[in-house]
Amino acid sequence: MAFGAIRLIGLAICALGLGVLSASFAFAQFGPGQPGMGMQGPKGWLARADANRDGAVSLEEIKAVREARFAEFDRNKDGIVDAEEIETVVRERVERGTKRIVRRFDKDRDGAITREEFNRFAEERFTWLDLNDDGQVTKDEMPRFMRHKGWRN
Repeated sequence: MAFGAIRLIGLAICALGLGVLSASFAFAQFGPGQPGMGMQGPKGWLARADANRDGAVSLEEIKAVREARFAEFDRNKDGIVDAEEIETVVRERVERGTKRIVRRFDKDRDGAITREEFNRFAEERFTWLDLNDDGQVTKDEMPRFMRHKGWRN
């Protein structure tokens, strides 16, 4: 097996482990309603794990999330996840991610991203954030959910 494939499988195993454990770790570490690990909001893990929509996540609901994640990797449904199954899932995720990146940046839809298209995205985002059009983005101009990231003053 090529070194690149071994690294890919190693990374996939890490991703599987982190994905399977992330909900339970986040719940134990931060608890419901506290910041961290994308738990809040309609797309956060807490909202996704709360199957009965009562605003709390039970151990049974966490186990259901973990079981669904395991089932996603256990393609042949034998109760065991092997390297080939992990590689298949990782490959599918990479392909989806690649297509999403190309759709996001490839403005002329030719299937390739030029330097100009790549930089245009940053310029558009900067313009969106620069609320007072002074050519600078300050902490006060950042959306509230982004203010804690990268700003120390």
